[in-house]
Amino acid sequence: MTPNWDALLDEKSLTEILPCEYAHFARPVHEGLAVFLGGLPDADQAEILRAQATLPLTATFSRRLGVLARSSPVLQKLGQILARDQRLPLELRLQLRELESLTPSVPLKEIQKHLTDELGPLERRGITLLPPAIAEASVAVVIPYRQEGCETTGVFKLLKPRIEERVERELELLERVGESLDERCDELRIPQLDYQEAFQQVRGKLRDEVRLENEQRHLREARAFFADEPRVQIPEVFCQCTSRVTAMELIPGGKVTSHGLDTARQKRRLAGLVAGALIAKPIFSKSDRALFHCDPHAGNLFLTDDGRLAILDWSLVGTLGEPERVAITQLILSAIMLDADGIVAVLVQLSDPRRLDVVALKTVVQGWLRRLRRGQFPGLRWLVGLLDDAAQNARLRVGADLMLFRKSLHTLQGVVAEVGECDGLIDKALCREFLRHFAVEWPQRFVRLPYSRKYATRLSNLDLTRTLLSGPATAARFWTGHTVDILEAFEQRCVAKLRTPLEREESCPSNL
Repeated sequence: MTPNWDALLDEKSLTEILPCEYAHFARPVHEGLAVFLGGLPDADQAEILRAQATLPLTATFSRRLGVLARSSPVLQKLGQILARDQRLPLELRLQLRELESLTPSVPLKEIQKHLTDELGPLERRGITLLPPAIAEASVAVVIPYRQEGCETTGVFKLLKPRIEERVERELELLERVGESLDERCDELRIPQLDYQEAFQQVRGKLRDEVRLENEQRHLREARAFFADEPRVQIPEVFCQCTSRVTAMELIPGGKVTSHGLDTARQKRRLAGLVAGALIAKPIFSKSDRALFHCDPHAGNLFLTDDGRLAILDWSLVGTLGEPERVAITQLILSAIMLDADGIVAVLVQLSDPRRLDVVALKTVVQGWLRRLRRGQFPGLRWLVGLLDDAAQNARLRVGADLMLFRKSLHTLQGVVAEVGECDGLIDKALCREFLRHFAVEWPQRFVRLPYSRKYATRLSNLDLTRTLLSGPATAARFWTGHTVDILEAFEQRCVAKLRTPLEREESCPSNL
């Protein structure tokens, strides 16, 4: 018998937990989850229903969603992304935060057998496991060990049994969800955004979750990338590795969101370190391809016992190339100058122009420039909002790496705000890093070609000159736009006043 998921995925309850601006997505979310869950094997569906049946009848919708997310690696990954989103209700966020590091459920005997199958008899290698397992993620479990002749305690990260087949099956189901949404855009009243293609874009990245040899390479690259940053620690990879087992250094500490710091200054410094390491570092890197962490939820960010930031789980990473970082700089620069045409031109270059709705894009850009005229800072938070709005309403489709970078920024906004107990810390940290790099590169500008962007800031001397000379034009754009804003607001108030008596007249029976 096929389960009816409507009872669990109540559309009204979904509407209540979604942010106001996304409440109209309740039905598409309901339909997408129904397609996903209905495509799982019968045994997995039965297990989900059993888990739900163990909950009391008074269990809240948020509690049921939290338990549901534990049943699937893909849903658990989605829950980790949303766990720190400040727009979601607190109760739901608290439930999803439990997904960041679950209590290990894989039996010790199974862990020992798996390690023996991969590495051979552990005693011959002088390896002694130190149970219990200390963490369990969506696809792997972590257990400490000690090796003879080595002073450093290590950990084995090993894949759960049969997890590769399960992840592959669920990623195929995601594409099926995207196909279903694409076919029903008009019926569900959602933008036509090529959902199936979007899921296909990130499918290859998500596959890396179960390819531990890739994570081992990423860990070595990350250690090299952060070698000049003493406040950041990346686990060292040891030699006892296979495609299903990673041996690495054990880093003592706890989640950055459970830091136990006393003063507001200490909290802000830690929040600034998180923002600097995970956002500013890749943006201002001089490397041609800058590595960034694609899964920076709080379970992967530790405050070590000696006060450093440890960044764990490098299975899912992306790279920002030179064009993407130049585009980010040009978007912020055009925002400062209130240059709508400049912003549109950069976004057209980033996207597939055959699918982009340029007319809608111009409307989106004007809306976000209006926010700047009303006082919003043209920082990364503003930029992410612009990109999200353009993706939803103008069919903006960027590359997989830039899409994952946007996703990482959403996750980090919540983490940084919670660590520092203050919003807007990311933009402050980025401003500090920009000014620091700009001061360092200033002497070099006297001997570089005017159009060269071989700087950490990606700003050429021509960019700076154009910005300085655009002062009068920027002022004119501001006052022109500000005047239009006032006139539009006045017109809307007038229309509202005129409409109200008519509505009352139509609704009054005595006028019939």
